[in-house]
Amino acid sequence: MFKHIKDMEYTVHVDQPDPRFANLLLEQFGGPHGELKAAMQYMTQSVACNDSKIRDMLQDIAAEEMSHLEMVGECISLLLGPTDNISRDFPALHMALLAGGPPLMNSMGIPWTGAYIESTGDLYTDLSSNSTAELRAKLIYERLLQQTDDAGVKDMVRFLLSREESHNFSFMQAINTLAGTGVNKNFRDSEFSKKYMNLSTGMGDARGPWNQGNGIQYEENPNEKYGGPAQYGKDRGPDSPGEIGPGYTDRTRNNPQFAQPQSPNPSPVTKPQSPSPLH
Repeated sequence: MFKHIKDMEYTVHVDQPDPRFANLLLEQFGGPHGELKAAMQYMTQSVACNDSKIRDMLQDIAAEEMSHLEMVGECISLLLGPTDNISRDFPALHMALLAGGPPLMNSMGIPWTGAYIESTGDLYTDLSSNSTAELRAKLIYERLLQQTDDAGVKDMVRFLLSREESHNFSFMQAINTLAGTGVNKNFRDSEFSKKYMNLSTGMGDARGPWNQGNGIQYEENPNEKYGGPAQYGKDRGPDSPGEIGPGYTDRTRNNPQFAQPQSPNPSPVTKPQSPSPLH
């Protein structure tokens, strides 16, 4: 059950209309890194979440993102100012003509779409995506701060920016509780999961924790070692860890040469008798 409370999470105050900035702020109303995207993504993920604690977190943050959408929309409407009589060079003409308020589109006029939503059902993957989404939104707000001198608007933007930081922190902490689960559990299923391929030639090859230490093997010339026909070693048996496992019969799909193993004690097969020829 959802309930709208008429008191905003943070009071929106605008000193004076600024249609140009109103158009820029649309990025966080109907853009790919905006508040509606975040609310819909986290709520969608919560539906498929079987972890009660993380589901609660997703729903809490999704509800707050809806309150942020309301704040941004209210701010845009105030920044537009009166739209009863507008000039031909009005900086946000599309909003004045369509509704006198924020349409669900970004600052370039591209409509909001459900394609922005990322939900896989794997908690480790989804929370990693959410953490990144919060950082992208924070970056947009930081850039928006550079585009206005309105004290009230800057105050609201700083609040929203801070909440993006808070949500990112929550997602990162939740990710830490999922180590060794989901897609993280399935990682490193072969020797190539711990190799770094040096594929940029010339001066300036850099080394760091991304390609050394932690069991990582640095391949200086991977094309010489692995290029050409596949030479990765003998394929694992069909029942080995990481493979599809027993009971899967269509192994010829990706390996036409695969010979179906025979049962250790095959039962005799009785061939049907051919009908007697007619005389």
